[in-house]
Amino acid sequence: MERMRMSEKEKWPKRTLLALAVSGMTLGISGCWLDGSNVRNAGAPDYAAATVYLASNSSGGDTSVRVRDEDLGLLNTYTTGANEGVLVNAAGQLVQAGDLMSTGRLVTACNAENRMTGDASYEITGTNTTFGSPKGIARIASEGLIAVANNGASTVLLMGASAAGDVAPVATVALTANAWDLVYDEASDRLFVAQVDGTVAVFDSFAQDQGVGGADRTFSIVDGDGEASVNLHGIDYDADSDRLVIGDVGLAGSDDDGKLYVVDDASTANGEVTATVTFKGNQTRLGNPVDLQLTGTDVRIAEKANGGGAILVYQDIFSRSGGNVAADLVLDTPAPESLAVVLSVDPAPGVTDILDPSTAYQLLTTSNPAPGSATSGQLFGNESTLAGAPALAFDSGLDSVENVTLDRDGNAYITFDDGTTSNSGIAVIGAIDARDNFDGSRDRIITGANTRLMSPKGIELADDLGLLIVAEQGGAEVLVFSACASGNAAPTVVSTGGVAPWDSDYDPASDTLYVALTDGTVAAYDDFSTDMGDGGPDRIITPAMSGTPFAAPTNLHGIRYVASDDVLIVSDVGSGAANNDGALMTIPAASAADGVTNVGKRVANPGDGSDLTGLGNPVDIAFDGADLYVAEKINGQIQVWRDFLTDASLTGNVAPSDSVAATAPESIVLQPE
Repeated sequence: MERMRMSEKEKWPKRTLLALAVSGMTLGISGCWLDGSNVRNAGAPDYAAATVYLASNSSGGDTSVRVRDEDLGLLNTYTTGANEGVLVNAAGQLVQAGDLMSTGRLVTACNAENRMTGDASYEITGTNTTFGSPKGIARIASEGLIAVANNGASTVLLMGASAAGDVAPVATVALTANAWDLVYDEASDRLFVAQVDGTVAVFDSFAQDQGVGGADRTFSIVDGDGEASVNLHGIDYDADSDRLVIGDVGLAGSDDDGKLYVVDDASTANGEVTATVTFKGNQTRLGNPVDLQLTGTDVRIAEKANGGGAILVYQDIFSRSGGNVAADLVLDTPAPESLAVVLSVDPAPGVTDILDPSTAYQLLTTSNPAPGSATSGQLFGNESTLAGAPALAFDSGLDSVENVTLDRDGNAYITFDDGTTSNSGIAVIGAIDARDNFDGSRDRIITGANTRLMSPKGIELADDLGLLIVAEQGGAEVLVFSACASGNAAPTVVSTGGVAPWDSDYDPASDTLYVALTDGTVAAYDDFSTDMGDGGPDRIITPAMSGTPFAAPTNLHGIRYVASDDVLIVSDVGSGAANNDGALMTIPAASAADGVTNVGKRVANPGDGSDLTGLGNPVDIAFDGADLYVAEKINGQIQVWRDFLTDASLTGNVAPSDSVAATAPESIVLQPE
């Protein structure tokens, strides 16, 4: 099982759209009250707001993922093509293991909460994977890996979370017994593996050494009656109290001999340990508790066999004495195989859309003097103070890297091009801040004739739509891909009226996409998630001064929308061949702007030989809520303009607050630390 712990960096928004509930259930048990779909013990406290993902795997062929609220009310139902363990990552993607038709696979499906069957996904499958019968899975987020309990082969496989196709494991960890489930604690770098011989294998420093040398220790469990653990399945860990909660299926053919254990001092458990708490008996409905997850001190259990299957919820598990006690909440559901619980949080911006300048971040830039040059495939890091020169952060090995963005799960999306569809595309890199180079077993490429990618420039991630928005400069169009696209995937094509775009920015609050066009205008697409830009732009904004549009050449590149001020910040390259005709501009009241629109401020060379701006080709910009960073390509600089919106002196012919030399910076993004 996978327990999702969300840092501030990783938060993703609570549901904003509920899929149609297509089925419901009713049942009744004496002493409990009924809400139409579940049974709850009277007097039980409320549950924290959450979304619960329940994967079925019945003998009758039900492999649906059912999406439910914290009280187990049905929100959505779909299938992914898999049928075993599930998790939901920080980008809101559902990852599911499967062994349907005796073919092991690991499927990643975007828009976990609101997707439909058949929506975009990518998968790892094939002989190179060495999948036997993959069961439980867990994220190792810092490394961009998924740990897979490879039942049938007595191994744990580490697979690249961003990879697709028939790829080999990053590492294979040998076990002394078959595994069913596992849980990883990032803070202590410790992996716990539940094995079907009744033992738990514990790996310390797991991400560091990837299980080389085998488990550091193994323990079995006895309950208060001296009965030994038999067949461990679901497992989760509470780091704050150093406790494990573990399900014991007992005899797989029996639907009434299951147990639930609480084990204290789990990080040092070894040999034979006595469970602090054990739930067992006919009132518990524990028969085959195949998966479970803690949410605070509440535990939700996927009981696969008893009564045809149910979700059992025990509240305040660490304060209970155990015994033959009924669950606080019960929902009958077909043969649940796995579950994942994601606590609801307030809507949050994309990870690179930093709104608070006090947030710790660094700058990530691409460098592209010319295709095939020494730095054309490299990314560089800089401190936000610009105190030092850019330092090499990652080498993609690609010939002509253009733009980069990041998602909430630590993945980077990088556009690259050579003017043809055969050598242009999007590279998806897992855990880029922990890596040095592209690796086909961990990363994937979106490329091919169907993609229409010839000269992709800016790439924008609409996180909560699960969409990649690409400014295709060569094709003079905007291309929209699922964030789960892979290989030769076809996009949705958005018309720009035949004008080449360079970059875009999506505002989720107003559902508006702003696109910087190379004719000096901005295309605005309102209600973007509803119509995906069908019919072309809703508005064309032409920057002007005193009602007169700026004279050619005008060539907008970088663009950022600041929702708190309803202002667009744009950069104008002017002539790509000139090193002194660039500009920075703001467009006020952007949400309603249409047609010729006066700019709020404009920083530019006055043309009298006194230029202080250093702006020639400001190809990209990044904004932290106060400071504006500029990738100034032709003059080889990263510039910062402190308090850009609020400092009234930053207009006209003025110098940047600071700058540092950089080799032909092509794009710039803020990377939270």
